[in-house]
Amino acid sequence: MQVPYSNVSTNYSLKRGALRVSLAALFLTSVVSCVTTTTGGFDPASSEEQAVIDYSRLALAYFEAGELVSARRNANNALALDDGAAASLEVLALISQREQDYGLAEEYFRLALRKAPQASRIRNNFAAFLFEQARYSEAYVELQSVVADTGYAGRAEAYENFGLTSLELKNTAGASEAFLRATYLEPSLVQSSLELCILGIERGEWPEARAWFERYLNARSDAGSAGTVAHSDRALQAGHDLASEAGDNDAAATWQRLLDTRIATRNLN
Repeated sequence: MQVPYSNVSTNYSLKRGALRVSLAALFLTSVVSCVTTTTGGFDPASSEEQAVIDYSRLALAYFEAGELVSARRNANNALALDDGAAASLEVLALISQREQDYGLAEEYFRLALRKAPQASRIRNNFAAFLFEQARYSEAYVELQSVVADTGYAGRAEAYENFGLTSLELKNTAGASEAFLRATYLEPSLVQSSLELCILGIERGEWPEARAWFERYLNARSDAGSAGTVAHSDRALQAGHDLASEAGDNDAAATWQRLLDTRIATRNLN
């Protein structure tokens, strides 16, 4: 293991971002029939079941679009037909969380998970809620269940969430393993690459850290966010430290100036 370069801060106490919330990629136009009628040759039970599904999909789509009133209305429509519609209970939880009604949000999350205990997406989003409340140990337990679900489509992002939660619990070894698993499942994950870079810097493993930083920059570029989404404070700090260790004073000064400007601007607001 290499010894950290003396001019490098290796101070990564800067705030990490929130966990990733998992939402299905739905669009309003994808729901062709919002409510199936029970007339004609339709089976009433089947028709009502489809209506619950359609209302729940619309609720989530409206929530993604930021239209909370419509999201709540459609979620309640689904629950009027089936009070165990976990997806609609989840939407009500997410709405309450966004409105900062945290007690109600937790009630809806827990009710949704009682109705659908195997729903890994809902459990992931509940973990993100707990993380936001700085209830890291509880979030960790929920995410353990999520990452164990090999059939969950959002497993890579869940591992990333697991890594971020492990960092908050000072479990750097567990965090590193989680971020690695995340990148194995989805090589383009931006945050996991950055966190592995930072962990490498903190261990003084400069070549590895540099490789992960390059991967982070490439992932941002591939995602189309390089020119539109600003680097986080932690990314700016990592850029500075890597440049300092390499003796590139001009690059280090540039990264530091960007970080100082970001912090100064935030403090003015």
